[in-house]
Amino acid sequence: MKYLYFSFLVIISWEAVSQPAVSSAITGNNNKPFEGSIYFSQEMLSDTFYYTYYIKGRMVRMDEYNRCKTCRIANNYLLFDLNKKTIVAVSPSRKMYLDLAVKPAQIDMNDENYKIIKTNNCKKIQNYPCYQWRVRNKSQNTEISYWVAKDNFDFFIDLLTIWNRSERHALYFLKIPDSKGYFPILSEERTTLREQKMTLRVISIEKKELDKNLFILPKDYKSYSD
Repeated sequence: MKYLYFSFLVIISWEAVSQPAVSSAITGNNNKPFEGSIYFSQEMLSDTFYYTYYIKGRMVRMDEYNRCKTCRIANNYLLFDLNKKTIVAVSPSRKMYLDLAVKPAQIDMNDENYKIIKTNNCKKIQNYPCYQWRVRNKSQNTEISYWVAKDNFDFFIDLLTIWNRSERHALYFLKIPDSKGYFPILSEERTTLREQKMTLRVISIEKKELDKNLFILPKDYKSYSD
């Protein structure tokens, strides 16, 4: 149980400049929340890990493949119910699951240690026009540059809030005002002297209807708590 829980702790954080609207030719012009999959990497100086988000309505599943870039069968995965604010860690190899304690993040949006800059810089990544948002905290000697796309990614802020990650990629993003519906296609964490620390990079993203069974715990799985 300790190994399963630890494996999920390895991942995957006021000056504003006006920003042009994101093109509807890419994102579509409807209010339907994003449904599909997002495959991404977590790149550190010494290692790289791979994950997939599956999103359907208010349900999110995150599969982890450890260091295997070509694997598509998860070693373990997390199930998030954003409405119920629950997280379940699942081990398919053991046919077991663990209900994780949830303590939603409480974010102080007026923390003066953070400087947020929404720039006009734009580049196309994964066929999305992405704008650069920068978050800097001099006291932590850290700046994270997010290249964000808007495609009704409404799940993301709620996911970060209930997951309450300690990683700066998550915490810093929650500090950004008016970020609902956006998703960072690329985020790069550096020291204030521009030394690279960690990169989260979307490798592929696909909008498609997903089978609801992806988000249902198999009936024959047993709880670690039993």
